[in-house]
Order: sequence, then C-alpha cells, then structure tokens
Amino acid sequence: MEDDLFKERAGYKGEQQLDYDLTFLRDHEFLILNDLRLPHQGKHFQLDSLLISPYFFLHIDAKHLSGKIEIDHTLGQMERLRLNNEVDVYNDPTLQIKRHEIQLREWMQVNKHPLLPFESLVVFTHSNAYVTILNGHPYRHCIIKNALLIETITSLQQKYRRPVFSSKELQKICRQLIKQHTPSWEDLLQKYRISPDEILTGIFCPKCGWRPMERRHGNWRCINQSCKYEDRNCHLSALDDFALIFGPMICNSQLRNFLHLSSFATAYRILSNMKLLYKGEQRYRVYYLPLD
Repeated sequence: MEDDLFKERAGYKGEQQLDYDLTFLRDHEFLILNDLRLPHQGKHFQLDSLLISPYFFLHIDAKHLSGKIEIDHTLGQMERLRLNNEVDVYNDPTLQIKRHEIQLREWMQVNKHPLLPFESLVVFTHSNAYVTILNGHPYRHCIIKNALLIETITSLQQKYRRPVFSSKELQKICRQLIKQHTPSWEDLLQKYRISPDEILTGIFCPKCGWRPMERRHGNWRCINQSCKYEDRNCHLSALDDFALIFGPMICNSQLRNFLHLSSFATAYRILSNMKLLYKGEQRYRVYYLPLD
C-alpha cells in the first residue's frame, strides 16, 4: 500500500509540475484535457494530458522520477537507479505513448472525425532526473526534460501551420471527448484486504478534525466544544471519499450510515439537492456520485 501511495504521489507531483510548465505557453490556441480516459474496443485507455489545437494534437505523458534513468528501446525497458542503489525497471515509456496514438486515431475514426497530425512527448518533470537514452532509439526526439517543454511545443507550432479544424469543429470534438470520458474506479478494499467495518465513517470537521459532525437545522456542526465550526456543505467531501472507497453508487440507507444520519427525509434532501443522476424510484432509488 505504501509503495502504491508513493507512486500515486509521484504521478500527482508530475502532473502538477506539467500544469505549471504549460502556463508559460505564449498563446491560448490550445485546449487542454487532463487524465482523459476513453473507451476503445471494449476497454479503456488514459491520456495524462491532451493538448488540442486547430493544427495538431499533442499527448504528454509526465514522469516524475528522480535518479539515473536509462531508456533502452531494443529491450523495450527503462531502468532507474535510485540514490540507495536500488534499481527499478519499467517499460520504455515511448511504447505506451505510441500505443495511445494508435488508440486515439482509431477513436477519431470511430467517431467520424477527420484525422489530425498527432505528436507525443514523454516529459521527465523531476529536477533530479538524469536521463540517458541509448543509441538507436527511434523515438529519441519524443523524450525530453520539462525545461524544454515550451521550446518543443513552439517548434511543433512552427511545423504545423495549416489548420485542420475550425474553432467550432474543435469545440465539438472536445465536447465529445469529455462526454465519453469514463473515470476509473478500483476496489481498494478488496485490493488491500480491508474490511468495510474498518473504515471510519461520519464527517470530519475541516477545521479541527473532530469526528463526526452533527446535522442541525440544515448545517453540519462540529461537536467539539472548543471548535463548534459550522458549514452547510461538509458532506460533499465526505461523499467524495465514499465514492473513491465504495464506488460511485449510493442509496439513502448507505448515506445515512456513512454520514451518521437517522432521518430518511434528511438524507433524501441531501441527495436531491446534489442533482445526481439516479435510477429506481422511492426507497429503491440508487444515485451516482461523480468520481472526478
């Protein structure tokens, strides 16, 4: 679990650094979609960052790894030597971005969109990454440090000067990409063999951390006498946690159990006011919590 948490944090830091670097783009011709997960032949593929312009698509895969990194395309692998001399072995990241190129092109064809020039980059975002690319790598030009990102994008803008889409067509494609985006969910309880009874329920006070908060007259109130913080919407972050832990579907009784409510009517009002998609009627209604 700790190893998985470390990897997730590294990925998140890489995405944060990438988002920061992209703020230095000099113009606003790009639409940027992050963590896009699209259907493909009964499965899904995910893109870290997709930059869309009338001229070309650019997919960026961020790698937030430190240490000495060596990429060998003949073996299809990437090795990282850590400071403690431990070696981590990964697949050559260009294999994934090229596969995603094919999948996105096929998605465009299935959805009857014209093909657009497509470029991909693997961007190493950690300042302490020393990257070596062995000779003969066919996609050497696709691997850069984040310091070269804006310069590389500028070069691509000079390469692709003929627009393929109008702004209206581009907006249509973006809307369809967002519509078909399917957030992923993994059963963490099963993965890490955690019993549902071990999960702490109730709303944690965002000010002092006390649990649980009480529902009083439409507000959530901290029962810690030295705090007494109140807020109407504290349940929203708790339900985000519920969706990530138990999945995106929730019914009235599950909400009551998780938020420590006794009233069916109060739980119904909370769910109704969130304007969630649902199926079923009355006591059999199931609501869909967003995973994004």
